[in-house]
Amino acid sequence: MTTFLATVPQWISTSFPILERICIVLLAILALVLVVLVFMQITGSDESGNVITGNKESYYSQNKSGSREGRITRLVWIVLGVIAVLCIIYFILLKVPTWVAMS
Repeated sequence: MTTFLATVPQWISTSFPILERICIVLLAILALVLVVLVFMQITGSDESGNVITGNKESYYSQNKSGSREGRITRLVWIVLGVIAVLCIIYFILLKVPTWVAMS
């Protein structure tokens, strides 16, 4: 183990554990935000549509991106994207010291 630590530069061995902890804390906070946003979404959608024309699109459903539900949906996708990027960064940070030791 001491040979591994000797091959890794000092700045990596000191900064990467801190960055990993920061990623974990951010992931936990974003996961809680995601849970709250999902619970705030309105789930009672009416799938019946118009019986005469068969049209399921209403004025509200066509323009709901500006409404509260549309903003929450957009926030959910943004939070999911940030979580995905942080997960990728976390696992890269987890593997970088082993890549440095190999070279």
